[in-house]
Amino acid sequence: MTHIYNTEPMPVRRQVTPSTLGQASWALMFIAIYIAVVAGVIVVVGLSGLVKFTIESLLPVFLVTVTTAVLLALYLHLFRRNCLTPADLGFRRPTPRLLHLLWQIPATIIVCGSLQGLFLIALTSVGVNTASAGNAEDPLADIVNLSAPLIVVCLLVVAVITPIWEEILFRGAFLDGLTRRFRPSVAVVLSAALFAAVHLVPLTFVYLFTLGIALALLRRFHQNLWAPILLHAANNALVTGTILAVV
Repeated sequence: MTHIYNTEPMPVRRQVTPSTLGQASWALMFIAIYIAVVAGVIVVVGLSGLVKFTIESLLPVFLVTVTTAVLLALYLHLFRRNCLTPADLGFRRPTPRLLHLLWQIPATIIVCGSLQGLFLIALTSVGVNTASAGNAEDPLADIVNLSAPLIVVCLLVVAVITPIWEEILFRGAFLDGLTRRFRPSVAVVLSAALFAAVHLVPLTFVYLFTLGIALALLRRFHQNLWAPILLHAANNALVTGTILAVV
């Protein structure tokens, strides 16, 4: 009897390689540089009179151009430079475990809002003016002056694209890099503190820090970057929707 054997080599499955803290830090540095360059170009173009920016046009132009610059920086200086794949940063195929988000998302937003409220009350009690923490001072408050198509564009950027790239950077690259250096609990806290700090809004630090902890815990609980992305998207959509409804 003649036996026929398959001599073709079995495909080798690529091992997932989490990012390092150095890779994440370099990516963040280049993101800051790209944002600064884009913002500078917008300012120069506006001051030169080449383009007459209005309140209606400046906000979407800024959001779209800055987001494009960030995505380019992430691609060049995180993915391509380090030969990383989406799987390396935490993207996995969704599983039924994500159904836990049905209670995790509202619970997180309630906790974040409650702690932020207590924080503002505490600041007010010691004489700190917290008026700038309201929607009226939020740059996104100008979104109400936009036309319907531009509002949709801004919503897509704020509630869809921004959560994706921020989660890739903070809960993908930085959380993995910090976990290599510190205990998981310390890595979660440090990644949340960094996430809150880079937003440069001191009066909302408590909200952003609490949200950052929740996003990191979701990444660890689900072992999937889609979980924090969905929470982040829901949070941004709620904040933007509130601004549209109130302002």
